[in-house]
Amino acid sequence: MHISKPNSLIETRNTDNFIRVWHLVIIILCLVAWLTGDMANDYKKIEYSGFIYHGLAGMAFTFALSLYIGYGIVGPKPLRFTQWFPFTNERMQKTKADLVDLIRFKLPEHERRQGVAGLVQYLGMVVFFWIAITGTLLYVFIEPGSKTKGLLHGVKEAHEIGEILIPLYLGLHIGAVIAHSLTGNNVWRDIFFAKKDL
Repeated sequence: MHISKPNSLIETRNTDNFIRVWHLVIIILCLVAWLTGDMANDYKKIEYSGFIYHGLAGMAFTFALSLYIGYGIVGPKPLRFTQWFPFTNERMQKTKADLVDLIRFKLPEHERRQGVAGLVQYLGMVVFFWIAITGTLLYVFIEPGSKTKGLLHGVKEAHEIGEILIPLYLGLHIGAVIAHSLTGNNVWRDIFFAKKDL
């Protein structure tokens, strides 16, 4: 006997598949952009292939991030920013409780993107959005073969903060995954191998 799956369940799984694919894509693009960051300094020269490679990786990253922001605004209700951004009193209380648990070496357990997990994801979005916006401005307005000056130089300095922020955030993210795995909650399998709904 064939039992059809509820539309809500199918929609949830399709949503989860989108997030899984996006997660993998954003990790790859983020690492490529970060690893090619030093190459981009050749924009001062006549030949500036490093700047082009870094810029293309950065623009692809910006596009992927824009998709996620759009998804968070008009996508399925459970994934909208209004459902998990940590700025309501109830969510802030969960975050505070989670921080207390972490000080006591106890991992918080919540629905996804709730409590301190929601705060970390929000901070990640702020970091990535900052890097994407400043990178886009540089890619559009830098004139290869000359040094940046004035406001554009300030934007360049602001963008280069990403050299520190990206590994810090990825380290925090990976550390959380490892900590959960050590307690038997292998969230990395859910992300990479779709063992269950996220």
